[in-house]
Amino acid sequence: MRRTVFTLSLASIALAGCSDPVSDPAGSTGAAVNASLFGGPHDRDGGVTVFWNGVARDLVIKYKSNAFQAIRGYAVLSVAQYQGIMAAGKSGSAEGHSRSRAAVSGASAVALTYLYPAEAAALEGTVDSLRLASPDQGPDGAKAEAAGRAAAQLVVDSAKTDRFFTPWTGTVPTGPGLWFSTANPPAPPVGVLFGKARPYFLRSGDQFRPPPPPVFGSPEYLSALAEVRQISDTRTAEQDSIAKFWALAAGTYAPAGYWNAEAAGLIGRYHLRERDGARVFAMINMVGFDAIIATHDAKYTYWFIRPTQADPGIKLSVALPNFPSYPSNHAALSSGMAKVLGAFFPGESSRLNGLADQAAMSRLYAGIHYRFDDDTGLRLGRTVAAWALSQARCRSHDDWRDDDDRRGNLADSAPCIDIVERDHR
Repeated sequence: MRRTVFTLSLASIALAGCSDPVSDPAGSTGAAVNASLFGGPHDRDGGVTVFWNGVARDLVIKYKSNAFQAIRGYAVLSVAQYQGIMAAGKSGSAEGHSRSRAAVSGASAVALTYLYPAEAAALEGTVDSLRLASPDQGPDGAKAEAAGRAAAQLVVDSAKTDRFFTPWTGTVPTGPGLWFSTANPPAPPVGVLFGKARPYFLRSGDQFRPPPPPVFGSPEYLSALAEVRQISDTRTAEQDSIAKFWALAAGTYAPAGYWNAEAAGLIGRYHLRERDGARVFAMINMVGFDAIIATHDAKYTYWFIRPTQADPGIKLSVALPNFPSYPSNHAALSSGMAKVLGAFFPGESSRLNGLADQAAMSRLYAGIHYRFDDDTGLRLGRTVAAWALSQARCRSHDDWRDDDDRRGNLADSAPCIDIVERDHR
């Protein structure tokens, strides 16, 4: 059986400073939390899970992991954490809470050591420190930690065969309206085979493949290109600031890290217990990973030209990515992760969806995407999220485990599939 887990940190609550604090969660618009997505009362603070997620974000920054390394790593970690908690069991009692903390720490050390091998000693030292600081773990703590480590190792073994970073040796197609490398010297496109990787929830990368972009040279296309040029020519300080904020390039915690920090803040604010906090992290990161698989399937189906390649007069606000334009990764990842967070925290959904919309618009402001790239990316990310949430609801909380032949792919229930397919059409 393949398993998944995931990590976060108390420091990440402070790092989620993009959100305004909510002093009275129960007074927020709508329900504080969506109980149907959790397994029980929300009376404990998921502090250790949040803590390790912060460790992960710090490592993404330290090692300058790119956006794709980051979202894959966050997913590996969070899935390992959740599965570690489930393996440890008894998470509903005080003893179970202690077991959950031990399982999360053990799972986190295994997952992060796989992702950042040079940090192995430091990670184990952190586990030791947390163990010493939690004397209430009792004699079962060691067993829970071992269970977490074993579950995480299964997640790591699965990740090693996910095909996400499979090398590509093909040829870039040429012709009007097709993308080409503007790097000097030209560089191979990034992520050609991401769309062929094994997803968590999707059946395949092309499950929700969007229709083609506007025909190159058509009135619809020329209008979209003119909009990019007009924004470039008149870009305001605010638009430039938004473009730069959301770029989150290597050396930051990456776009997915922003949403992990948001999740950390919400988990702490609403006092979720360890298991429920781990579930939130696992869901948002699996959806983020699947969204990237879906966008790259489309990018390398259509190989669509970037705005600046069609109109060199367009001035960029951020660096131009070395892969095709349609659809937007930022839009799909942000909308998918925001939709999942909004499902767990309904009172926050409007704010979160607004942030995702801004993340998408930032790419138009930057001059690197057309509006149709962003709009399609937003729809695609939300479709992936809706599919994942429907599959997660098909099983009870305690039965949310991976199948033998796929890590966390829960797309096996016909009634749920019917619902999502109708919504997509």
